[in-house]
Amino acid sequence: MALGETGNFAAYGFAPITLIAPLGCMSVTGSAFISAMFLKENLRASDVLGMTLAFAGSYLLVNFAPNISQAISARTVQYYFVGWQFLIYVILEILIFCILLYFYKRKGMKHIVILLTLVALLASLTVISVKAVSGMIAFSVTDKMQLTYPIFYIMLIIMIASCVFQVKFLNQATNLYSTATVVPINHIFFTTSAIIAGIIFYKEFLGAAFLAMFIYFFGCFLSFLGVLLVTRNREKEHLPQSYIDLGNIPGKQTLDKIQPDSNGLSCGTLPDGSDSTKSQSGEKKEV
Repeated sequence: MALGETGNFAAYGFAPITLIAPLGCMSVTGSAFISAMFLKENLRASDVLGMTLAFAGSYLLVNFAPNISQAISARTVQYYFVGWQFLIYVILEILIFCILLYFYKRKGMKHIVILLTLVALLASLTVISVKAVSGMIAFSVTDKMQLTYPIFYIMLIIMIASCVFQVKFLNQATNLYSTATVVPINHIFFTTSAIIAGIIFYKEFLGAAFLAMFIYFFGCFLSFLGVLLVTRNREKEHLPQSYIDLGNIPGKQTLDKIQPDSNGLSCGTLPDGSDSTKSQSGEKKEV
């Protein structure tokens, strides 16, 4: 994972965000293929169809994404950072983030869309800062030193802080919802947020033809659909039956499925367990 994320970090310094972010679908489809080979999981027809759509979408993305070779220097980042387009974008993002955070913290609304929207808003700042930091490091290696500029450390702080809080909200989402539900929604939200950030901050679609943009977004749609098909109903197939259902035993009425006690032989308490315990203690006293 460390090697993979290092390669992902380096890629942002040489390629557009609008190309790298959607290719995250390959990790999901690749996981389905690897799990079928090494973990002997069933490779369903929906998995094959999903991987095919993801590969087709990735092919369109690679061929029709903005083909720009942009040297990311400190002065370039400073120019984009104070641009009116980015300032308006950041203000709107902060307002939306604060509103969603209010409903999540104060109102207790823990819907998956709210949580993953918070993750996506932070992710947009993450990809902007990651590309800036990676680009300035690459520019320092190939041309002139850029690490002495304050904007480098500002972007580094934004990158670390947004990553930390992004992981925090993502962990909360995985605690409340299954992984098969979180993964596709998070991929779609993250990719959409990253593409918008690349278009606004780095102006990656500036001068692009309408047909190329249409085919590019169609490739994104195919990759989204592929991820949804690969993750669809996957959690239900491997759901561990870690509880004992006593609801169908004649003469035993239970409130719900009862979790077994790992430290003993008991399987939980029945609704009338307190009464039976009292009667047993009373019989012992009489004896």
